[in-house]
Amino acid sequence: MKKSRFITGFSKFLFYVRMSLVCAWRFRSIPVLWKAGKFTGVFYKHKLLKLGTGEYKLDFYMPRYPSEAFFTAMADKLTARPPRPVSVVWSISKACTYRCPHCYQGHDPAKEMPLEQMKQSVRELCRSGVAAWAVEGGEPLLRFERLEALLEETKGLEVWVNSTGHSATPEKIARMKELEVTGIMSSIHSVDPAAHDAFTGVPGSFETALNFLRDCREAGILIGFNTVLTDDQIIAGEIDRIMALAAENQCDYIQLIHPKACGKWGGCNFDTARHEEAVRIACEAQKRYNSSAEKHAPILTAQVFEESEEMLGCTAGGIDRFYVGCSGEVQPCEFVNISFGNLQEEPYERIYERMRQAFPIPSCEWLCCAHAEEISAAVAANGGKTPLPWEQTKELIRDWKCGKPTPVYERMGIYR
Repeated sequence: MKKSRFITGFSKFLFYVRMSLVCAWRFRSIPVLWKAGKFTGVFYKHKLLKLGTGEYKLDFYMPRYPSEAFFTAMADKLTARPPRPVSVVWSISKACTYRCPHCYQGHDPAKEMPLEQMKQSVRELCRSGVAAWAVEGGEPLLRFERLEALLEETKGLEVWVNSTGHSATPEKIARMKELEVTGIMSSIHSVDPAAHDAFTGVPGSFETALNFLRDCREAGILIGFNTVLTDDQIIAGEIDRIMALAAENQCDYIQLIHPKACGKWGGCNFDTARHEEAVRIACEAQKRYNSSAEKHAPILTAQVFEESEEMLGCTAGGIDRFYVGCSGEVQPCEFVNISFGNLQEEPYERIYERMRQAFPIPSCEWLCCAHAEEISAAVAANGGKTPLPWEQTKELIRDWKCGKPTPVYERMGIYR
């Protein structure tokens, strides 16, 4: 695979014009042209990533263009009624040797779905239109037979694997490439190796991650960092240091995640005194690193910007995405420790419909923040186990209200 390159300016404008026309032709509809322009217009704020295959990445969370997965995702939003979710985060196992203090599945059951049942559920989701997959553990490379089985079912779709690199081998990397994994994300939470290793609880984990990403890049797989930074770290300039490290390691993407009061951090009261300043800095950094001024830098994807009113808002709950834990529990997202049912006990469509009734329209309110205290209290009353089972979830969410509708989806008029 040839070296990826980033596209900005007039060349990016021409690409978007051509892409919108292709979508209109593909779906034989002038209204679709208008809606495609509205939907993809939010991604215009990003740099384009051109792949060696001749395909393009508009957005970290969208399948590459012009793959079939991309057009499936567009059909999910432009022609399906009601609209369908584009992506899922799927945990295949809780097996992990790391001891990260923020793990959002730290109190989840370790029981795994039987392999054949997992494959059947994956096929169900694929048939329903889920085109973008983030596959994780625990550490997925520790349960490689399960990872391999899932990748065989999702071959040809947009698939990213979240891995620390622990237990990686050249054979495993080659097999992931053969099964058409799009990209690999590894957690890097500090540019200081000692600080990173202290966070994971595993000496050498910093070098393990960087060496793994290097090997994946050399195999022709896209690479990036998953990074959690506190408000204080952001204000102290840590984003620029992380971006410099990512550029040095030839990363394609950096996903910046703000701390969430869920999982092992459930019940935590983060100091929000400087939060607004940190959000402002993160949003400005995203705009700068996606501009012509930083044409050769990796693409920064900050959740506080991606989930803002300016973009798509919070898309959890089956709007654009949802989460499936290794035991089969279906959650609105990985950072919201409540379940709408278990795939070992009920069909996906029934669970999905239940979740969509609870979250009928896209909203600018972040579920993981707005309801963190309620969820933590309910989880504590349930013995501290996550996620909260459906019977308790049903009572918890009874009086929840959707927040302010996401402007772009409101303009598209596809949610009624």
